Amino acid sequence: MSNYLAARDTSEPYITLVRAFSSYGDVDHSRLQSLVPYLERSSVPEGLILWRQGDDSDGLYLIESGVLRASYQFADHIPAVEESMVPGTLAGELSALTSLPRNATVVVERRAVLWKLSTANMRRLELDDPILARTFVQFVLKGDCSPTREALFTNKVFSGKNRL
Repeated sequence: MSNYLAARDTSEPYITLVRAFSSYGDVDHSRLQSLVPYLERSSVPEGLILWRQGDDSDGLYLIESGVLRASYQFADHIPAVEESMVPGTLAGELSALTSLPRNATVVVERRAVLWKLSTANMRRLELDDPILARTFVQFVLKGDCSPTREALFTNKVFSGKNRL
């Protein structure tokens, strides 16, 4: 990743975007850079509840620093399942992209800096650059080797404004 950053933007949230998606193969850094204006930075204190299971989704988050803890309660008689989310990962993406209620309660375990792609900014992205928006959504949801994933993270598929 350091080779990527040496020749490109070294500011946030770009670095966090690269960290979040670098494991998916070759990344078209200019297209990642196109997502930056849609992200909102927030610094959140330890102990803050970001959302509760069942809440409506307000967006997805990229974790720049800190740790978030998700608790999934599937049934009253079954203990909660917990996971920690660390820098360079996405939080809340499935409920944000599917418009379903939150499937976990998420608490800030260690003070964090987050980059939020709000539902309003997702809609704005869909209007501004529908191909990038659709491809980003499909990539996050599928996370596989589909042509859509290749389109977002290689320089081969499109040209001009819609080049992914």
